[in-house]
Amino acid sequence: MQTLRPLLPQLLRLLLVLTMLSATATTSRAQTRLSLADKSDDDVIRKFIAGETRFRDTLLQFNFRRDVVLQTLGPSGEVTGEYIRNSDFVLDDRGKRFERVLYHPSSTIKQMKITKEDVQDLAGSQLLGLEVDDLNLYTFTLLGRATLDGREVYAISVNPKQEPDPHKMRERFFVGTIWIDAESFQIVKLRGITEPHGKQRFPTFQTVRNLRVEDLMFPATTVADEVLRFPNIDVHYRIAVRYHSFKRFASQLKIVDVDDPTTPLEVAEKPQTNDR
Repeated sequence: MQTLRPLLPQLLRLLLVLTMLSATATTSRAQTRLSLADKSDDDVIRKFIAGETRFRDTLLQFNFRRDVVLQTLGPSGEVTGEYIRNSDFVLDDRGKRFERVLYHPSSTIKQMKITKEDVQDLAGSQLLGLEVDDLNLYTFTLLGRATLDGREVYAISVNPKQEPDPHKMRERFFVGTIWIDAESFQIVKLRGITEPHGKQRFPTFQTVRNLRVEDLMFPATTVADEVLRFPNIDVHYRIAVRYHSFKRFASQLKIVDVDDPTTPLEVAEKPQTNDR
């Protein structure tokens, strides 16, 4: 032991250097892992955007049918009012959705009013989630991987970068979560709500895309079942939408002047007891 005593200071200095090198290496590895994780998140979102853009471009080449049933329910679950709207939808070469209403009897809903924003959401966020042209208005956050109906998926949180303005009700924003297939990066489910609300009330909805058309997943259903709380009344409200009969156009369709698809509803609907 006496012979090693003169070497102790050198050994201690060597040990200190090795400890510092090890700590630096660990920090470097942690930083590398963080960088790779961030890059992976960006890569997933980038591939999702690319896949969704391809889906929208393909959807422009299809028409389809949409069957809508909106209902209000009583305390025991009985239907107290119903709104039905069955339509053919055509998307023109500019991406504008044109609706041809096939069946739309008078609404029997009395507890609240079906507004033009409700109709807009049926053909907008509830069908598609968010518009591809508006992606720069949103913040996307990768929540992680999950298993959904036996399928590996990524969950992505979607929020508008700016708070939706209740004075601009026609500017609709999807707020919620989307689930995308881990291999194809296509949306398989989305769940959320449309904002702004203003003085109206809107339910949380879920849209499932599980109709395989060629090599893409097309929307099949939208559902919602929620109690909407107005200042003076609570209304149990249910949405059931089915999308079907997707057919590719035989020739490209151009529509020059198209009326607002909500206009027929505004004329047909009579004022009801609760403004939404």
